[in-house]
Amino acid sequence: MKKTFSSKKSAFSLIELSIVLIIIGLLIAGITGGASLIKSSELRSIMGEARGYAVAVNSFFTQYDRYPGDSEIAVGGSSKCNGDRDNTIEFHNTQTEASSKCAEGIEAWNDLKDIGAIDLALTLGDDQVKQDNVPALTPVTHIPGSKIKGAGWAFDYLSTADSSLHNVVVLTGTTVGNVTNLINHATPANRGASGIVAPGDALSIDSKIDDGVANSGNVKGWDRVATGDLCRKSGSGNEGKYHIEAGSKKNCVLSFRVDVSS
Repeated sequence: MKKTFSSKKSAFSLIELSIVLIIIGLLIAGITGGASLIKSSELRSIMGEARGYAVAVNSFFTQYDRYPGDSEIAVGGSSKCNGDRDNTIEFHNTQTEASSKCAEGIEAWNDLKDIGAIDLALTLGDDQVKQDNVPALTPVTHIPGSKIKGAGWAFDYLSTADSSLHNVVVLTGTTVGNVTNLINHATPANRGASGIVAPGDALSIDSKIDDGVANSGNVKGWDRVATGDLCRKSGSGNEGKYHIEAGSKKNCVLSFRVDVSS
């Protein structure tokens, strides 16, 4: 007797396929949403850190009538050099005598540490604060780090168009060595700061706590050292606009005003 066999092919039903597609969609949405939350957390941390350092500067000034780093008195055992007390926290002052040179923008962290305004374990030796030009500085090691990977904080000051002076704390990547300023120079190639934030993120921070304009207010965005990697747009009609077309490129250095009057 001849036996016959039948084979039955199985396949996913439309309901099963729909469930799979829904699960995939939820996973994608979860991953995208998680990345967005991480980014938002990083941007909030930058704003919080900058506010915290502004409070620390104000606390020091209230106590000593001087800015940290710019002070000519040793307020504790961490001090490496004396500032010139001209009410500007210079990344590196321009004293003619070698013994008077001081990287005030780095020494400021020692002063703030000595009054208990910050709690940091930084390696800040004489070679970082007393040379004619400051060597490259690495976040976390030489200057306080940020929640953003590779970012750190240092002080500098700005000469503005109306000839007034603003002290600022600067969010930067590893700095360029052998320069006397981070951002206080008209030519980007002569600035020691390096880009660490994308222009779109810089705009978001600026808009939330200031005026959203790159070249005005208490928060400013600066082009990084590399030529062509712009944080700000150039050309007539683009003054003060962030170069968001750069996408995720970390072209921006950010400065936050920390004067006692700000």
